[in-house]
Parts: sequence; structure tokens; C-alpha cells
Amino acid sequence: LFLFGLMCCSGPIQLWRFLLELLQDGSCQAFIRWTGNDWEFKLCDPHEVARRWGKRKNKPRMTYEKLSRGLRYYYHKNIIHKTSGQRYVYRFVCDIQGPMGELAEKFSE
Repeated sequence: LFLFGLMCCSGPIQLWRFLLELLQDGSCQAFIRWTGNDWEFKLCDPHEVARRWGKRKNKPRMTYEKLSRGLRYYYHKNIIHKTSGQRYVYRFVCDIQGPMGELAEKFSE
């Protein structure tokens, strides 16, 4: 299965995929949500997102500072970019439409 032109392997979950999972889960909107501007999203509570990422990866000492390091790695890979001038706002810049089809459309609504 390919997602955003990247291989979605069966191994450990990648941060970008974890963020998509949170974004599609309506119960997570208090701490991460779409802005309504294309594929842009905001970490409303970045510390809660980091806590959940740490729990998922079995790293209880995860912080937003560490998570943001992972996000910056994606800048160079053209997967996610930071929205300049806005705190905790990011955008998926890779081909999100591709194989995701209508699921991708649902994400951006």
C-alpha cells in the first residue's frame, strides 16, 4: 500500500501516519485538527500530541520538542512543511490525493 507516494510499511508507525490517524479521529479535535486550508493542520495541544506519540512508540519521556524534531525531518523530505508565521501549524505537502481517494477528501473537510 502506498500513501502520499511513500511506502506505508507494516513495521513501526511513522510520525506523519500517526498524525493522520489523529486527524481522522473526531475525538482528537481538542488537540489536533484540520484548519480547513487544504491539507493544513494545527496542533492545538502539542504536548498532548507528543504524549500520545510517546505512548504509541513506548517512549514515555516524549516531549513536543522531540516530536518537532521528527516533524522538521519531514521538511527536507517534502512530506510536511511548517506554516510560517503560525505557531504549531503544519501542512502535508506531498501528494495526499493519490491512492487515498475519498478518504483523503474526508480528512480535509
